[in-house]
Amino acid sequence: MIWFSLLVLLLTLSAQAATPTLFTHMSPESERDPRVTYDRELLRLALEKTRASHGDFQLRAAPPMTLARMWISLRFNHYPNLFAMDSYRSDRDMTGVDYVRFPIHLGIVSYRICFVSPQQQAAVASVTTLDQLKKLTLGQGKGWLDVQILRQAGFKVQEVEGYELLFKMVARGRFDLFCRGINELPQEKLNHKEIRDLVMDESIALYYPLPRVFFAHNANREAIQRVEAGLKAAWQDGSLQTLWLNTFKPSLTFAHLDTRRLFRLANPFIKGIGFNYQAYFYDPVHSRFGPGEP
Repeated sequence: MIWFSLLVLLLTLSAQAATPTLFTHMSPESERDPRVTYDRELLRLALEKTRASHGDFQLRAAPPMTLARMWISLRFNHYPNLFAMDSYRSDRDMTGVDYVRFPIHLGIVSYRICFVSPQQQAAVASVTTLDQLKKLTLGQGKGWLDVQILRQAGFKVQEVEGYELLFKMVARGRFDLFCRGINELPQEKLNHKEIRDLVMDESIALYYPLPRVFFAHNANREAIQRVEAGLKAAWQDGSLQTLWLNTFKPSLTFAHLDTRRLFRLANPFIKGIGFNYQAYFYDPVHSRFGPGEP
């Protein structure tokens, strides 16, 4: 009887060990939203790098949701090991939530180029100073950190609920500029080509440091540690940089930052961040990655 009980226990433990750990990734807000593709593949890469040490895994998509709904899902742990990307901000309510200490976009989203309303295209092309730029109105998504950064810098910002609306509103002149990460705008321009008068500005760019990280419920401590270890392993062997370049190199070429007037802004919301994000940031001027953390 004892041997039978031990056999059952061993079989149970073996079955548990063989069961893949379920992880949940975000889905696009719409069919034309390309923003989560890299995040999903980076999460997959981190999990592959830790398969030998932490076991097999299964990736599952969460239902499409807004940013506000995403944070509710994180705080209440609605989905198994949900990892969701957002910008780090020191004023965020982190109750029930933690983050992976790694800047998953390597800083590319810190460089911003803009859709411009047709009515203001010529005016923006003639801008040479930050004060001139601040006379224009910028559109941004509701709850985005960009809203606070831009307002702190003295810009007029109109918040909009709904990702897809932003493209239509700038094309119709409801605000003057809709600025996006240089990794975001090229695909968004292609995905919204049916919107009449959706125009990209060719003359200016903004920069403010935006370390983006994976957030997860703090009960998922082992999963957070696994993803962080996997990201650092992928950085060390170069596979993370390869994925990044394959994904974003065309965007760097498209943005032609070297021909734009670059305006630098401060980000007062990154004080207290728990790691050296700048060590990983990509420098598009010298075409090189940072040294990483020791």
